[in-house]
Amino acid sequence: MKCLLATTMLAALLVPAAAGQTYTFSTPTDDRWQYPFNFSGGTRTTASCFSSLGTGVPSFANFNDRDGVLIAAWNTAAQITPGQGASAYNIQSIRFTLTNEPGALWYIDLTPDEWYTYDYNNDGAVNGDGIPRGAAGDIDGESSDADPGRPLELFGTGFGPVYDSTSWNENSAYYGGRDTGNLPRDPFPFAYASDHVTQLHCEDSVKGLHNPGMGSFTPTPWAVGVPVGYTPGGQTTAFEIDFEIDLSLSGGAVRAYFQDQLNQGRLFSYITSLADTQQFGDPAGVPSLYNKEAVSGGIPGAQSPKLIIVLAQGIDGDLDGNGCVDITDLAVLLGHFGTASGAQLGDGDIDGDGDVDLTDLAALLSHFGAGSC
Repeated sequence: MKCLLATTMLAALLVPAAAGQTYTFSTPTDDRWQYPFNFSGGTRTTASCFSSLGTGVPSFANFNDRDGVLIAAWNTAAQITPGQGASAYNIQSIRFTLTNEPGALWYIDLTPDEWYTYDYNNDGAVNGDGIPRGAAGDIDGESSDADPGRPLELFGTGFGPVYDSTSWNENSAYYGGRDTGNLPRDPFPFAYASDHVTQLHCEDSVKGLHNPGMGSFTPTPWAVGVPVGYTPGGQTTAFEIDFEIDLSLSGGAVRAYFQDQLNQGRLFSYITSLADTQQFGDPAGVPSLYNKEAVSGGIPGAQSPKLIIVLAQGIDGDLDGNGCVDITDLAVLLGHFGTASGAQLGDGDIDGDGDVDLTDLAALLSHFGAGSC
């Protein structure tokens, strides 16, 4: 029996990886510059991403740290059939491409910066409280940054208390911090907590607001924007910025988040930057990304935000939908082994007969190692 099982698994390892199918969504249904003083809703041609920190204006403390952001949403249902159950979407990769307008001056930075490298209280001083950066009691969060610039970061899109993923659109009223008071954003950028379930608000990660019992922190972005062919200070043409999602983050919770969105038929991206800015400063000093309205308005070189998804096709045994058949799928099947009726694919019912039994186990082992693990 052991010899037979070993032979079966060896044969399974020789199964070629399933080819992925690429789906390209060239234009979002919604793209919005979310900023307190954007009174144009979703009709603006560009969205600049910057921080309210380091402005030298104390009253800006009421604004969210991630002040100017870009939220985009795509209707995926036209190409990818929704409602199949989240685990049915075997995502191999997700990439977003945005385009920055010409004349950019901002530095390229591909590494997230710690929260304590920002001018927390806008006094223009470095480590004004004299406490070592990030140490207990450090309340001003100030330090010099080891490398110039601030990265463009992509996070999950959370909702509440006003909107949800079905009610928000690019013309929805702004909800968030401004001069009248510091409120959480809605929608808000989030990263998962260590439990891989709780959504941590990231809009005020430097000041440390909106997450009960938690102070300042440095969230891990799901992707960092990589400029393509960009020369700071010498850029006469528009250039692309690519965001490749790290689907392995938070124990696979990031992958599950996008699987759930494909199941609903609407997928979001939330682009932020803690780029330093000054009131009435040079707008070319921070990322300025084209919205779809720039294309319809005929701006030369403009491109809409683009979404590219690659789904693995026909991988029997990929129960967790991560694009490959591995030990985690085996654990799922064994955890439901013996289910007599009502079982689904995500439980291990590979042959679709409503139960999880030896035929399902054999099917999984025959495809073990398939896909892109």
